Amino acid sequence: MRQASGFTKRAKVGALLVATVIGVSACSSGTSASSSGGSATKVKAGDPITVAVVPKLLGLAVFEANVKGAKQIAPSLKETINYTASVQASGPDQANIINGLVKSNNPPQVIAYSANDPTSEVPALQAAKAAGIKVIGFDSDVTPSARDYFIQDTAYPDMGKALIDAVVQKFGSTGTIGILSSTKDATVQNAWIDAMQDYIKSSYPNLKVGPIGYGQSNQATSQTQATNLINSNPDLKALIPIDGAAVPGALAAVKAVGKAGKIGVFGIGDPNPNKQYFEDGSLTGLFLWDEVKQGELIAQVARKVADGTMPAAGGSFDAGDLGTFTVSNDPAPGTIIFSKPLEFTKDNYMQYDF
Repeated sequence: MRQASGFTKRAKVGALLVATVIGVSACSSGTSASSSGGSATKVKAGDPITVAVVPKLLGLAVFEANVKGAKQIAPSLKETINYTASVQASGPDQANIINGLVKSNNPPQVIAYSANDPTSEVPALQAAKAAGIKVIGFDSDVTPSARDYFIQDTAYPDMGKALIDAVVQKFGSTGTIGILSSTKDATVQNAWIDAMQDYIKSSYPNLKVGPIGYGQSNQATSQTQATNLINSNPDLKALIPIDGAAVPGALAAVKAVGKAGKIGVFGIGDPNPNKQYFEDGSLTGLFLWDEVKQGELIAQVARKVADGTMPAAGGSFDAGDLGTFTVSNDPAPGTIIFSKPLEFTKDNYMQYDF
């Protein structure tokens, strides 16, 4: 969903090899749990485990930060973090990665995913569960029956409110705003869009949302979509890019049409790729959460799930230095809300390294 960090040609080639090998393994084995392959080794509480982190796309800065956080505390939890993903933001490709892990000779004890869409990965995750692998989601969810727990970034209404309030505070409560997402099927972005629209309807009835632009997690495509929104809405007050690649795309579009400062850009994204925009003042607001600490929570939950110590809905658990978290059935069974929206500004963004 977000801005891809620049990774080297060597990393790209390695990623392609990983995706190809796993994809071939999965395709040749099929998708059913009964296909030949390994099954997760049962462990006693506290025994070493492997946690496979399978986000939407390889190389995105936010997911790199999640993995960084998980790896920082993995030794203390007796975990090995196996980070693997597709080089394309594709649900079927992600399902192939997961199937390859399930059918490998040494499958992980836990798979942690961020889904490209709500359904494509479901059969593969169900096969993982059938093979004795614990499944936890983070960032973007699937059908709840296909996983054990889901770490939700923020409460969706909180993020929607934070973005719209920021726009209104700067540009007023009338006119049109444009929203830039990644794809039409992106679970978490659709939840944010719904939250923003609900909040506008209840609190700012004179504010209008224009057609949603979809940039496919690509900066150039996002810029084109943003330009279209600007040209088709003369009263556009602000753009809200809620995909990391869409943030610089929206900023480039506003600058190209000579409306920097006149049309605000309030995004959801990570601070490092947007340093230049904080410094030149073109980025009006940026929201997210601490991705490194979220990675720590992924590792904490993985340990507890493997040990069988995670509580049911209504129960709470201790996550070390991160504090105490509660499991809820709202908005979906087995949900853990990680954080309130974190606003990055020119004054504080350098405190965060992702």
